[in-house]
Amino acid sequence: MESVVNDNVMNDDNITNFDGESYEEDSEVKSRKNIVYGDTMTKKKRKSSNSSISNAKGERKKMSYVWDHFKEISDSNNEAKSEKDVVECNYCGKCIAYKPSYGTSGMKNHIARCKRFPANLNRKQKLVDFESKTITSPGGTSKIVQVTCWQFDQDNCRKALARMLIVDKLLFVFVEHEGFRYFCKQLCPKFVPPSRKTVTRYCYSIFIEERSKLKDIFSKLSSIVCLTTDTWTSGQNLGYMCLTAHFIDDQWRFHKKIINFCPIPGHSGEIFGKSIEKCLNEWNLRKILTVTVDNASSNDVAIQYLRRRITHWGCSVLDGQFLHMRCAAHILNLVVKDGLKELDLSIARICGAVRFVRSSPNRLQTFKACMEEENITSKSYVCLDIETRWNSTFLMLETALKFKKAFDNLYTKGGAYCKELRRHFGVPDDDDWRRVEAFLPFLQIFYETTLKVSGSLHVTSNSYVPLIFGVRDLISSYCGHESESIRKMAHQMKVKHDKYWGHVDNLNILLFVALLLDPRHKWGFVKWIVCDIYDFESVNSLLSTIKVTLKALYEFYDDAMPQSKKKEGESSTSSSTPSSTRTTLHGMESSEKKIDVQQHYYNRYRMAKETLAICAEKTELEKYLSEEVEPNDLNFDILEWWSGSQMRYPVLARMARDVLAIPISTVTSESAFSTGGRVLDSFRTSSTPRIAEALICSQDWLRQSRGPLILEENLLELEELEDGKSF
Repeated sequence: MESVVNDNVMNDDNITNFDGESYEEDSEVKSRKNIVYGDTMTKKKRKSSNSSISNAKGERKKMSYVWDHFKEISDSNNEAKSEKDVVECNYCGKCIAYKPSYGTSGMKNHIARCKRFPANLNRKQKLVDFESKTITSPGGTSKIVQVTCWQFDQDNCRKALARMLIVDKLLFVFVEHEGFRYFCKQLCPKFVPPSRKTVTRYCYSIFIEERSKLKDIFSKLSSIVCLTTDTWTSGQNLGYMCLTAHFIDDQWRFHKKIINFCPIPGHSGEIFGKSIEKCLNEWNLRKILTVTVDNASSNDVAIQYLRRRITHWGCSVLDGQFLHMRCAAHILNLVVKDGLKELDLSIARICGAVRFVRSSPNRLQTFKACMEEENITSKSYVCLDIETRWNSTFLMLETALKFKKAFDNLYTKGGAYCKELRRHFGVPDDDDWRRVEAFLPFLQIFYETTLKVSGSLHVTSNSYVPLIFGVRDLISSYCGHESESIRKMAHQMKVKHDKYWGHVDNLNILLFVALLLDPRHKWGFVKWIVCDIYDFESVNSLLSTIKVTLKALYEFYDDAMPQSKKKEGESSTSSSTPSSTRTTLHGMESSEKKIDVQQHYYNRYRMAKETLAICAEKTELEKYLSEEVEPNDLNFDILEWWSGSQMRYPVLARMARDVLAIPISTVTSESAFSTGGRVLDSFRTSSTPRIAEALICSQDWLRQSRGPLILEENLLELEELEDGKSF
């Protein structure tokens, strides 16, 4: 009866279920069912064929379906029939011992796990994936939907999880949290979340893979790399150095890549320089144009050491004269701090008031009640400042001024507010608020300038000179302010500004070259800036130095430029020298031709004219500087302009690609320490320096979004959620 049922089940592709509905069975299901129940049709055929053939030896008939997938191999050592034969798989060729008394269980087990068996080739179910991609076209951005087939892969899912931990700066122990594992179970039961040790290995393997890709990019890079570097001390009192590479590729795209985040044994200049040299050797980077550092004295020693090493490698540009680049943001920070000394007490009192309000939820709630009493509807909140960043001090003062009435209301209520502030600097009074309000527009100038020079994802070298000297011009205008305190503050700022930028020997001439390579300005603007800032003697000296440097830099790139990439007209002109067309009187006599004195003299004139034309031909640099400047449009893309002009100026374009990549601040390297603080906090012991470098570098390489990473929740949005306004 059972054989009849099996025959009915397996005889037809259309199978009837218990509800009386017929459906067509999947081929993979049928293959796997055949493994379990056996191929009934094959049995019937074999039975009918074997019944017509007599077995002379009286051996037992082979009825199992597995004999369709194996062939019997006799033992050659025994002429007689062996008690134990060997069978070979038709798909993978593996030999399996077979004994009639044991049956075919071994062959069935092999078929179930044979990787070449057709039913086992691909058991993964594929799904249709509608992937959305954003394409940028000249008319704007547009989204397209690309249909692909997706199938579950445990290894790829774990790699994606490791990538999420790196990019979003999550802890390794996150994968062992109960909530995350429950989420994975609901999302995809097939996925088995790894342990934190396993995901650590995946993160490091991603770092190795991405580092190999970046090394390949550096090996094929035709442009010169510019560096920024800074040091930092972690909570475990370990010193770390961050090194960031900046370059513009052949497609004129600006790149910023953190290439090293390693511990250093000390902060001396020689140790610092050797650490940078070691990193450059690991990445096989030799062509370095500039190294941007802050104004620590140890950095001067490090730059001198690097200059000697790069010159020894034979890869320096103009003997490394302009290798040292001082951080503009750091100098502006020093300038502002000198000016804020006049506001120290007022700023300290307002900062104390803000800290009191933000110290606990109860105090913040009391302050919000004072805001409601004063009818203050501002959506912003008071923010704390950071001692090492004066920009945060400006933001703190700007937001605190909006809530002056609320602070006054809090003062009238007395209580803990007055008692606590009087222990330190006191409660801010009306004079403090007036002084800060008067200084705030002046400080905003430095705030906006600092943001501009701190850019790391676009070209900033061409904006260095007008920004820095534009700030000096505004400081000079405030030196004649009617308020004595503002005049005194401006004077102190001007003295500090001139200390770093007032002497021509402290300037890196490549910054003026970068301004000259901006087609909106060129030589006229540079000359006007120099004449406006410096005295007569300094003007002549600086302009002469700029001209000599520009010419020497152009000749350096012209000599290094392959002849095949130069203009065809330039090469053809250089080949037609007067010696190739010169006809001497002796040559005419030797050819025994009649001499025409007048024609001979005309030939002499023509050759002299050609010689003068060759000598008077302008170089690329002269042609570029003689052309009209481009309109000073705020949306002007300097990289796009040079990308379209590289056929006209091949030598200048290569020079511009290197000079425009110079970073003018170390903010890109300093920003890595915010990540380092999270990776190397005092509560984590699993992150070794090697893992820390892998996480920080990989996070910089993998992030696709070019905006800042938001690490804190918006307080206003959270409160709206509590009130039920955003559901």
